Amino acid sequence: MASSIVGEEAGKPGMVRPGIARWLRPAAGVRGRLAPRWASLQVKLVIAFLLVSLVPMLIAAQLTARVVSAAFEKNIEIWLTETSSFVLNEIVSSQREATGLARFVLDHTSMASQLATGSHELQPSVAALLDVLGYDLVTVYSPDRGILYATQPIKSLQRLPLGNESRLYRVDFGQRSQVMVAGAASFSVGDTPYFLIVGNWLDDKFMSNLALMNSFEARLYYREGTDFLEIYSAQPSVTPNRTLSPDVRDRLETGPAVYYDSHALGGAYRAIYRAVPEGEAEPAAIIFCGLRSDRTLAGWLSETRLFVIIFLIGLALSVAAGLLLARRLTGPLRSLAGGVRAIAAGDYAQRVQPQGNDEVADLATAFNRMAARLGDLQTLEAQLRRRDRLSALGEVAVGIAHEVRNPLGVISTSAELVKKRGELSPSDGKLLGYVIDEVRRINNLITEFLSFAKPTPPVLLPLKPIDVIKRVAEFCEPELSRQQIALAIEDEAPGASVEGDHDQLYQVMLNLILNAIDAMADGGGRLLIRLFRTGDTLMIAVRDTGPGVPAALQERVFNPFFTTKPNGTGLGLAKAYTILEAHHGHIECSSPPGGGATFTLVLPLLGARAA
Repeated sequence: MASSIVGEEAGKPGMVRPGIARWLRPAAGVRGRLAPRWASLQVKLVIAFLLVSLVPMLIAAQLTARVVSAAFEKNIEIWLTETSSFVLNEIVSSQREATGLARFVLDHTSMASQLATGSHELQPSVAALLDVLGYDLVTVYSPDRGILYATQPIKSLQRLPLGNESRLYRVDFGQRSQVMVAGAASFSVGDTPYFLIVGNWLDDKFMSNLALMNSFEARLYYREGTDFLEIYSAQPSVTPNRTLSPDVRDRLETGPAVYYDSHALGGAYRAIYRAVPEGEAEPAAIIFCGLRSDRTLAGWLSETRLFVIIFLIGLALSVAAGLLLARRLTGPLRSLAGGVRAIAAGDYAQRVQPQGNDEVADLATAFNRMAARLGDLQTLEAQLRRRDRLSALGEVAVGIAHEVRNPLGVISTSAELVKKRGELSPSDGKLLGYVIDEVRRINNLITEFLSFAKPTPPVLLPLKPIDVIKRVAEFCEPELSRQQIALAIEDEAPGASVEGDHDQLYQVMLNLILNAIDAMADGGGRLLIRLFRTGDTLMIAVRDTGPGVPAALQERVFNPFFTTKPNGTGLGLAKAYTILEAHHGHIECSSPPGGGATFTLVLPLLGARAA
């Protein structure tokens, strides 16, 4: 087979035949409607999903925000309550430590005897000890004689009871006063009572760990008549002597000893107010512990904000879920739409991959069956149209051959008679020889054409194609050697048998090998004949290393009278196609871009057709 010869328009895979095209016109008309529909359907599915989930999402967001906000507020309340206990315990603990130190000084020094002898100075060792321990003020005080000694110039002391055991001291410096957490140890010299008082100032340095927390505020309010004035703040920037809100005072005096306010001081704090001592109708002091709303998550994480955040997150998740669902549904539909467009364009090999086990997957399976059926119908239609053409061509050919052969016979006989006369000149005899040769050539062409148009029905008998191939190879061996073409036969289906006509298959194989020799006539090459099975089918591939068949011409290779050979009739491959059809098989042509052409004979194995 010449590599430059190409295939048949009637069997062109991409070509929509008139009969099938009529069936596909509705599908082609649907193309314009399906193309944009998947997008609008996707949007509609997302909107529908949002509408269905909107109300439950609003309810869920509201409930979640309320529960989370309540739990968050409760945790803040518990933490602030424990912190207020810590502040109170820190004051009581500091007082007890100071009291113990004062007693230790009295028990292990000669403090009492010094006062009895009129000395008003501490022993240097005692003063050094108190200074090392970090106490701010040490004073010796007598109710009768006043302040006898103090490490700082103070004017007076005032006791501020916090309960039966706890107390604070207000120290007056003259122009200002300051509150001190102190412990007192009493002793007597003669009949005169004295008190050694050791303490620390209740200021921002008292609990430095609290002062470092800018978002946290601790305050102590002490009763002054009917009001409560601020005497301590953990933040040094806070202005002292602030008055406690009357509403908070009334709540603590008439209700529980601990009160949580989520909008304390005008909404600036979430705070706990603790009465000291607890259980008293009129507490002596009130401890305030609060978190600034503008500096912590506590203020930002309101129920409204939580609702908005949860709703937006739920909305985003709903949109994402809607998109995934829409894509899951519209993806197969888009594939089906693409398959319909491909089928409408004539690509009957188009298939759609079913996804899942739902109705859309069933639709994809049905589409694949339809595409396969349409492909079979296309092949069947091509075969019927080809047979119709060949039948009509055969009828015309018989009539024309009969009319042409009669005068050709007369011409040939007359020329032979004239040539046998000895009266002709050499030039005239030569001309008559030309006439006789051309008449014989025309007669051979008519005979070949008649055998193509009106082929002899094959006599189908069991045979082994490898025997036919070996016979053809043996016959062509001299020509293959002369052209320096190496022939290789690969039998990957040993013993394979088919039902066929030995002579007709021999004619097909001979035609293919001769065409391959013509294709490689310029410089030798390699010819490979490979036999292999594919299911119940025997494949015989004949591949040459010639220049190949251009892709644009491969579909016309089996057309009658189409040839690129200078002296070819264009009937060899067309006749091979007809013979293969008569054997219930077919022949295919392929040519890769790298060169070379492959013609593949497809024949049913023996017994496959009956099964």
